[in-house]
Amino acid sequence: METGKRVSWVELYLDLIFVLAAGQLAHMIVADPEAKTVWTALGLFFVIWWTWIGFAVLYNRFGDESGPLRAYVLAGSVPAGVAAVAIGPAGHGDVVPLAIALALTRVVLAAANARGGGIKEVLRGRIAIAYLISAAVFLLSLAVPAPGRYVLWFLAISWESGQILREDKAAIRRARAERDWRALSPDNPDERLDAAHFAERFGLFLIILLGEVVIEAGTSVADGDTHSLVAWVALAAAMVLAAALWWLYFDAAANVNERVLALSGGSPTLARSIYAIGHMLPAFSLLLIAAGVGLLLEGDSEKVAYVLPAVGLGVYLLGTRALLGGRDHAARLVRLALLVITFTLARLYGHVEPHHYVLVLAGWTVMCAVLASRTPLRLVGETSANAD
Repeated sequence: METGKRVSWVELYLDLIFVLAAGQLAHMIVADPEAKTVWTALGLFFVIWWTWIGFAVLYNRFGDESGPLRAYVLAGSVPAGVAAVAIGPAGHGDVVPLAIALALTRVVLAAANARGGGIKEVLRGRIAIAYLISAAVFLLSLAVPAPGRYVLWFLAISWESGQILREDKAAIRRARAERDWRALSPDNPDERLDAAHFAERFGLFLIILLGEVVIEAGTSVADGDTHSLVAWVALAAAMVLAAALWWLYFDAAANVNERVLALSGGSPTLARSIYAIGHMLPAFSLLLIAAGVGLLLEGDSEKVAYVLPAVGLGVYLLGTRALLGGRDHAARLVRLALLVITFTLARLYGHVEPHHYVLVLAGWTVMCAVLASRTPLRLVGETSANAD
């Protein structure tokens, strides 16, 4: 594994803000486990996710432990922290505090990106202007009723994300033709990303979300019947489930993703595809699993408590590509069948008690982790890129 820039202490502090945001989203789903709540949580997760990515890309390109950029990150943590708390009211329709906080966070990101090189430098100026436009859209959206307001939010984030991680379509066509990740390497060295730092940032964010599984499980049992042996066994199963989820990603996918990004020369196109977009749904799926496990350990016998972790686990397996490998065609078909079955585990509703269902989920996830470990994940193009 190549050695690159390491995650800084100030970035770890900033992650505390997003721990709070993740907790708010998980609690929102637990408090009102309905389809509408899940979609609302996904929308709010989308804006928080890209806000966090803004800081990750900023420090990846321009950050160092001794520079004043730390002050900008700390300044950004203030409105970002307000946004994390404002998720609760936003879930019930009061989006004013959240929109203002997100706009102020983007003003800080604009200033941080423009620092040093100034607004006239192509990369810094492009990103700074994108964040200022996005901030303005968030503020203007307050005058627009829903659902138009949320369409504006989506357009603003789509715009800013395309500027911080610009897609190079010509390079994509070249890489596909040559079947070589190195063809994606950007011509402008300032556009390149440090693969080791980017991989570590996203790995740490997934660990934050895995922590929500542990927190929801522990809180549910602690607030329930602590004299029930079945509850304690189910809690242990939930911990096994979280550990297996960790294994599914960090045993193979994390290393492969980092290696491919490194081979591409830190391509923002590939970083956007694999990490920024590719990790979003698997990351959110961990919140679904956390909420579902929390409900199950509370003894909730409603069907939604069975559906949330099953769908969450299926999305996680699909997003991390854990079961998409295989030594031959038959093995790949078996793994695909297991992936499909994962989404249907909720059919056990009415046949398996909530605490016992947690044991089923844990055992199924462990089995998937074992299968994924037997055939390491490989990505198309990696072999040709190593040929030299």
